[in-house]
Amino acid sequence: MYAGLAGSLLAVTDPLAGAERMQWTASGEVVLMTILGGAGTLIGPILGAGIIKYAENIFSSFNEQTLQQTFSFLPDPIREFVVSIAALFVGEGWHLTLGVTFMLIVIFLPGGVMEGLARLGRWIRRPSEPKPAQKVQTAG
Repeated sequence: MYAGLAGSLLAVTDPLAGAERMQWTASGEVVLMTILGGAGTLIGPILGAGIIKYAENIFSSFNEQTLQQTFSFLPDPIREFVVSIAALFVGEGWHLTLGVTFMLIVIFLPGGVMEGLARLGRWIRRPSEPKPAQKVQTAG
């Protein structure tokens, strides 16, 4: 409903509103946010949106010079190799990092981050298991 309202208001306010201005990545990002956070909850998509936007700000801000400084402790040939690999996942290629994160979440936490938080909560609240009762032998 809100998407339809937003689209109709965009068409009214902008006479050049056309399909070529809308990119599929925007709707795809919303789906990723929902799946990443947890589709069956209210807070999950909000949490997913926060995680994706935070990751975008962090990973897109790195560049090759930052990576060179980060890995400056390595010997030159190894540093160049590590920087060339890491450069694929940051800056303009931060979507690759998002894809890897999405795959890991789908594989290990099919219910999203909210499922992971629920698992963690159950693990913390789990009572210690009682020791098995010993059998008392009677003479007889």
